[in-house]
Amino acid sequence: MSAAVSTHSGATCTTCTATSDEEAAGRRWARSLVYTMTVTAATFQGSHVISISITKVDIPYVVRAGSPDPVVLDCNYDLGNSKTQGLVIKWFVNQDVLYQWIHGKNPAGSDEFQKYIDASYRASNDTRSEYRAVKLVRPGHELSGNIKCIISTIFDEVEAVRKMLVYSPEKVLRIHQPMMNETTNRLIVSCSAEDLFPKPRIIIYWNRKPIKYQEQRYKNKTDGRYSAEAVGVLEANKVKLPALFRCEVSIPEANYTSFQEYVYNGSNVPQFSLLILAMNFLAFKKY
Repeated sequence: MSAAVSTHSGATCTTCTATSDEEAAGRRWARSLVYTMTVTAATFQGSHVISISITKVDIPYVVRAGSPDPVVLDCNYDLGNSKTQGLVIKWFVNQDVLYQWIHGKNPAGSDEFQKYIDASYRASNDTRSEYRAVKLVRPGHELSGNIKCIISTIFDEVEAVRKMLVYSPEKVLRIHQPMMNETTNRLIVSCSAEDLFPKPRIIIYWNRKPIKYQEQRYKNKTDGRYSAEAVGVLEANKVKLPALFRCEVSIPEANYTSFQEYVYNGSNVPQFSLLILAMNFLAFKKY
């Protein structure tokens, strides 16, 4: 009985030793795996300690359509310790692609806006950012809206958005000769402006004050620009001669105003000289 117990006891110890060796090897493998994963994670995290950052954004707030002075949209950035692998710069107007540069390739404007883009423009001698900016030549009003730049690599992506208004002043502004309605004894004054963007304000003034009874009409053209007309009505017996009428058209968002004036002497056939004045106010603001 004792021998049986002794033999059984020896067999049990041999099995335990083998199991202990396997468990020890398993623990060493697990520690090695944890170490490897820790090193890998640390390396991955280390590569993102300094991610891409946008250091400066140059997007003008207001631009005059067709301006002979070029307009540069720029998003300067610092790649930090990110690699240039997969580096792509994209520019958008609202949801439409404006321009794209893939690092190592030539930049290109979209088909829709290509006519406004100088793709040869280089913003820097640094090969990692040389074609980051967009140079616009005689920009059109259709470039108005949210302008967005996106800088991305396979590791990171950042973006910046600013509003830009490309306003279009009137091609024509006319204040028409006032006409007398003999039946109603009323004087009708009208003026019109064409091809403005965005939707303007148009007002007729009589002796420096807005005519009380006047109506504005607007027509949105297929290209997005507007034609505007104002018609004012006065009681003829209240108009002291000579009377000064002024038609003023403005685009408040661009701080732009233009006007014409007419001196009326009481006849449908002008005997007094036509006074035409035009004033344009333009303010540029940059973020």
